[in-house]
Amino acid sequence: MELSRHWNLRERPFEATWDTRFFYGSPNHLEALNRLIYLVEERTMNACLLSGEIGCGKTLTRAAFALHLDVQRFNVVTLENSGFSFDELLYALLRKLDPHHLPTGTTRFERCEQLTALLEENYSLGRHVVIILDEAQDLSAETLHELRWLTNFNAGGRAYLTLLLIGQPELRKTIITLPALDQRISLRFHLKPLGLSDIGGYVSHRLRVAGHPTGQVFTEDACRYLYTASGGVPREVNRLAKLALEYVWLRDGHIVETAGIDAVVKDLERHQTLRAA
Repeated sequence: MELSRHWNLRERPFEATWDTRFFYGSPNHLEALNRLIYLVEERTMNACLLSGEIGCGKTLTRAAFALHLDVQRFNVVTLENSGFSFDELLYALLRKLDPHHLPTGTTRFERCEQLTALLEENYSLGRHVVIILDEAQDLSAETLHELRWLTNFNAGGRAYLTLLLIGQPELRKTIITLPALDQRISLRFHLKPLGLSDIGGYVSHRLRVAGHPTGQVFTEDACRYLYTASGGVPREVNRLAKLALEYVWLRDGHIVETAGIDAVVKDLERHQTLRAA
């Protein structure tokens, strides 16, 4: 609490959270968001692949995407961890789509029939089902191949659902080896790290969301150092910025300058060296 009071904050700005208030619309992240929204609005594009390196903001982007969708028109089903078999995923989808009843079918055929009924029910209510599988790089090639079946549910050329696969770059490589699924991917987008010009806006945005009146805490040179040290990866920016706030607070400073970032980076490097020894 002392740290938050020192920086005039209501909450911590650089925590690992999926709070969509902290979503920062860099050009790359906004493009990803807009493409995803276009994909589901079309309702005819089967499947999408959103990839990105670890820590580049895939999960926060998909959370912001889900928040943008009108709940009267879309039923969003998200599975946070996807490293399961197709039958296990099918069971989980049924539970999410109908949380008040346990799936009654025991065979794959029976559960696909139940899924069809639930999709038809949503369709009759004017709701398009969006299935999001996060951490999809953990899916086996066999499970990915079987997931193509989900894109076959439709009525008169209008798909009942859109499938969104989110994962690390290796997911792209796996899908390319599966032509039956690869051909159903209508949209592919790769999230990149933040650019140098994004860093100042990114840290200021998170500080303002956390309660700071202006967000102007990190100097321009400090932001440049943040970019160099983090490679623009949001998760790394958050880690360094969080530690820098603590470092400067303990020294009763009120602006984070290059020296604060440098001290944090060197301390992390020292501990990394000790761990590797």
